[in-house]
Formats: sequence, structure tokens, C-alpha cells
Amino acid sequence: MTSFTSLKSWMLLALLFVAGQAAAQQVILSEDFSKCTSKDPDNPGTKMDDGMDPYTLTTGWSCVNGYAGEGNAKFGASKKGGILVTPSIDLSDASATYTLKFKACAWSKDATSLKVQVDEQEAVEITDLENGPAPYAANMKEFSLEIKGTATSKITFSSSVESKGRFFLDDIEVTKLAAGETPDASVSAPGAVAFGTIGVGTELAQKVAISGSNLTGDLTIAVEGKAFSCATTTISKDDAANAELEVLFAPVSSGDYTGTLIISGGGLKESVAIPITGRAVQLTGKGTKEVPYTISDALLLENPNREAWVKGYIVGYVIGQSINEKSAIFGADGEDVSVSNMLIAGDVNEKDYTQCVVVQLPQGDVRTALNLKDNPENLGKQVNLLGIMEAYFGVCGVKNVSDYVLGDGESPEPVPMVSFAKATTITSGKRYALVVSDGEKYHVAQNIAESSSHGYLYVGDITVSNDEISTEESNSFTITAVDGGYTIQDSYGRYLYMTGTFNSFNVSSEQPESGYIWNINIAADGLATITNVEMNKWVQYSTQYTSFGVYPDEQGLLPSLYMEKGSSSVTGVGADASNAPVEVYTLGGVKVGSSLNGLQKGIYIVKQGGTVKKSDEISLDCIE
Repeated sequence: MTSFTSLKSWMLLALLFVAGQAAAQQVILSEDFSKCTSKDPDNPGTKMDDGMDPYTLTTGWSCVNGYAGEGNAKFGASKKGGILVTPSIDLSDASATYTLKFKACAWSKDATSLKVQVDEQEAVEITDLENGPAPYAANMKEFSLEIKGTATSKITFSSSVESKGRFFLDDIEVTKLAAGETPDASVSAPGAVAFGTIGVGTELAQKVAISGSNLTGDLTIAVEGKAFSCATTTISKDDAANAELEVLFAPVSSGDYTGTLIISGGGLKESVAIPITGRAVQLTGKGTKEVPYTISDALLLENPNREAWVKGYIVGYVIGQSINEKSAIFGADGEDVSVSNMLIAGDVNEKDYTQCVVVQLPQGDVRTALNLKDNPENLGKQVNLLGIMEAYFGVCGVKNVSDYVLGDGESPEPVPMVSFAKATTITSGKRYALVVSDGEKYHVAQNIAESSSHGYLYVGDITVSNDEISTEESNSFTITAVDGGYTIQDSYGRYLYMTGTFNSFNVSSEQPESGYIWNINIAADGLATITNVEMNKWVQYSTQYTSFGVYPDEQGLLPSLYMEKGSSSVTGVGADASNAPVEVYTLGGVKVGSSLNGLQKGIYIVKQGGTVKKSDEISLDCIE
């Protein structure tokens, strides 16, 4: 056994991707995790603790809290450290030089260090791991240290801290260099340069650190690929040990771009080829304080993980741990208004969360000034924010806001309200609201978001007085009699229908081929059984999921139907314009086309120019 007190005296730091190997250099252990084939490389879930042999090139590896990634492996969980142990290897030749090389990075915002230990020797702490956001493969650095050991040594990689000490490993290699031999020239550099998405006509630079070893001459730098460039073309042998390049991405048109940064010369047996990627989109803003990004810009950029100014109107907030049609709240009312986040949109009247950006409000002056719980008057105001454009609630977000400009804004337009009275029968062509009571509150069904083609009907709270309600016009549904039953159209004019085995609704602006006819029966107690004729499922409110679905058996509460009070929403008669376009509406005010051709039997409202007529006023409009 060769003994020494510390590995620290042998440690050599490097960065990524080594090109060139010494002629006398022997590889005694190599693992590239190519047998790890997770489909979610940035959040691997396949645990390897029960046996690593299916995931490694050689047998004998073991781990604790290890997960198979995509061509790499992750170790540790949010509150548990991770450990990887190599098979036994021979490190006993005292005259040889043994070198351990590996690539590593930390989980986003986790500890930037890990520990390496040979047998029972003192562990070495490897520092300066990148811990930026995913994709993690682009964050990998290569580290190198010289080691000694016995004929049956094992190397252990472990988290430096128990909580938030997650790390990724790749390309582990142990080599042996015989006494008197000199290793070949090599260069360490990033494995990839990823610019993400930027605007057409803008520029973005990335620093690329490289380190050359055992070079015999100067290095030559070249860049291939449209829109990419590097001002440095040569690095002297003496400067190459610790050098930095600046690669520029300057696209002039939209599209995806690829290129290669090539490092050659200096005695390298093979050039180092580093892939470069970038994407360009047409933007309105520039991300500066003077010309901030718009909400449309932010959605196009898709969380580039860069600091920038973003502007939008404050329209609401998110409750809970995830964002969906139910948890995205548009307004500033209620007991659960969030103080830690808000929604901003490009339209002050926006009601679709997929067209919004979620803003994280950090504790301090920013949260105090902007949150809607303490400042409901901020609703509808324009705000410019300086923060990091990164995912929040899994969608486009702005986090770590450090500065803001709050404008006077503009007031949202009043939301059209409609009064409804409890129905005992169905009148074709009228608008209805679906209301349910869970014993504590009354809820009204809401339309599926305009941007979605399917889903469940989430609900909003309402007050019922004397069997009457008042709710937003967008919560209405038009019921029209047809052969075999009724059609149901939402406030966007889309048909509600069913398909496949799903218990959710589908919506279509065109009349579907099947699954769109419903039977409706109102009982003496006012509860309505609304059955899809083709699927034999009926509409019920699930108290578990707090939404309306369509189920094949008893799983929830039946709704009551409330019919709109008063006349049709299409009103007013103006001057005749015989050459103006024709618009056809149901009696409930839902536009169904520009012609009576192809419509089901019934009475319709025909509008041409400023003239509005009901179909019972002219025989042409009445379809028998």
C-alpha cells in the first residue's frame, strides 16, 4: 500500500472536453452513462439504487439516491444527499501517475460543490460547479485530479451537503501514465455553447473559458455557422493555459441556427469541435428599460434565463402550487389573494392564463409595492419589471425582480353581466347558466378557455337570490333544439361535444360530426340531467375536482339550469344596407355563420348592415 495524507496536494482543476491522449496512457476505468436513457434528462426519475449494472458499461458500480438521466446520471434528492461508488480499480503503481477526470454540474441553485474520496483517504471538495437552470447537459464542466491508492481502490463521489446537494455526473475516466512518459497536448473547453432565443437584429455574447495543457504551439480558433463569430483567431501557447473566448450570436432573420467553434493546432492530435446553437425570433422590444420586452416577446423567448425589462398590465394572481384555469385568478378580490406573485398580460382585459407571464414578487420593497392583496388598486395598471426571465409555475415567468416602474395604467373595461332566473323548461335558442350548490356555496360553470379545445368546466362562486343570479356574460351557454335533442354552445359560439373515452368536454367552432347532441330533463326539484346521447354520460359537478365533467355513473352533483331574463342579446335596428355582409345568430345571440344554409331547423336572427330581423318576420329565415 502506498500511503499519503491528503489528495489535495494532487488536485488539478480543469474545465470540459479533453482532446488528445498520451501514447503511453492507459485507460483503467471509463464510464459515459450511455446506457442511461431517461426521457426527461433534466428531471430523471429512474432510481438505480437497487443495482447499477443495467445502467453502466462495467459492473460493480453502486449508488445511494442515484437516478438515470439521458447519457448522464443524477445523485441526491432535494433533502437527501447522493453517493456514487466505482468498482475496484488498481491504483497501486507508485511510479505511475493516475488521473481522475469527470464532468459535473449542480442542480439549479443547489450547492456548487461535491466530494471525491479514494478509499478512506481525506476527501477532496470539488468546487465551482455550475448550478444554473436546465438544460443541465450544457452546464457540465470537466474536473481533473491526480490520485493514488491500492490494488483494490474504490472512488466515492458524494454530495457536499445533505439538503440541496444534488449533482450530475458524466464521462468518468481514470487513466494511468507510466513513469517518464509525457501526456499528449490537450484542451479543456465547454461541451456546448447554447445561446437560447434572442430577437432578430440584436446581439448576444457568450464567454467560453478554455485551458490548454502540454501544448507544443499556438492554438487556432475558427467559427463555422451563419450568424456566429469570434474576434479571437489565435491564442499563444503561453496564454492558452487559462484563456477566454467571446462568441457572438447576431442573427438578421428568424429561425434556428447551428454552428461549431473549432480549436486546433498546438500539437493536438484532433481538433476540439464545440457545437453552437441559437434561435432568433421577431420581437417588439429590446429588453432594456427604455424599450422593454412585451408579453408577446416574453412568450416567444420561452424563458431565456436572462435578466431583462418586461412590461405588461397587472391582471391577477395564482393560488396554489400550479397554474391552470382554476388557480389563475383574474382580479384582486377574495380572501386568498397572493402576496408572492401576480399575473401580467398584454391586454388589460386578458382572461387566458396561457397569454400571461407569472411574476415572482420577492420579499421587500417590490412585494410591498406591487402585490394585489395589499394594493388592489394596482389591478389594471401597467408595470415595467427588471428580473430574470425564467420558468415560474412551469410557464413563462419573471423571477428575482430587482426594479420596477408602476404606471397609472388604464381601467379594465366593465365585464358584461347577464341576469338569469331558475328554469323549469327549455326554450330553444335562449342562453343558460349551469349552477350547482355544494351545500355551502353556489357555483356557476365557466366556459373552457378560448385557447383550449377541450377540458372540464371550472366554476366561480355566485349568489342566488329568489332563484335568480347575475353573472358574467362569458359564463353563458346557448341551448338549441335539434333532431334528437339539443346542441349546447358556449359564449364563443363553440359546440360542446364528447369523443373517445374521456369524461371531459370538447369544443369546436364548427358543428362536429358526432357526439354533440344532448338530452335535457329538468326534474320537479329543478335539477337538470344533461345526457350526451352518443356516450350515455351525464353532466355532474365533482366536489373532488371542483369542476363539471360528463360521467357514465353517479360521481357528483346535478346542476340547475338558469335561463337568461329579458330579450336576445342581438338588439337594435339601423339603416338597411342590402349589399352589406349577412350575419346569422341564434335567438340567444350566438353567431352561427353568414348564411342559413346547412343550419338545423329553428328560428334565427339575421343581421345585414344595420338591419336586424328575426326569422319569424320573413319566411326565408325560417328553416322547416
